[in-house]
Amino acid sequence: MLLPACATTRPAKVEETERVRLYQAKSDQLAVFSAWTLEGRLAISNEADGGSGQFRWKTDDEGVQMDFHGALGRGAWELMADKQGAELALADGTIHHADSIDQLVRQQLEWEIPVENLAWWVRGLATPGRFKKRDIDGEGNVSKLLQDGWTIEYGKYRGYAGISLPVKLTAYRGKWKVKLAIRSWNLTEAVVGGD
Repeated sequence: MLLPACATTRPAKVEETERVRLYQAKSDQLAVFSAWTLEGRLAISNEADGGSGQFRWKTDDEGVQMDFHGALGRGAWELMADKQGAELALADGTIHHADSIDQLVRQQLEWEIPVENLAWWVRGLATPGRFKKRDIDGEGNVSKLLQDGWTIEYGKYRGYAGISLPVKLTAYRGKWKVKLAIRSWNLTEAVVGGD
């Protein structure tokens, strides 16, 4: 009686191991790219306020640049960050500074959004460190992630540069919800120095 039970549980464990292996292989593939850019539509809401607009996010060895054009009650803005800190330029011409992107977004846009974590989540990866739950499909793509109090659900993936990347995801915690519909990805490989 015990043998059939073992036979039915073993394949599920092997399958889960294979899913994690595929996820890790994808993570290793993404590590080759020193820069990435995504373009699409961003929507943020907190039950009382919200809106959406066109969004572009670029990150490379120099830093991060985000451009947003839409309503959200605040119009267009541009955010840049590097090792020295973060700068936010609003449509009214005002410029604000802070030590980090997360700090600047909280102070000036009043969004409780973990942008530094989102940089991992948008690529279909858990932020390095602990996570509460990570569901991985048969192709090594994360379908659902629970990390740092946030739930991230992935609706769709598409292949770019031979890697499956998210094109639809929703992240939420409490009253906050972030939705991204990504139209395009651009990945740039790290340049290996020569003579």
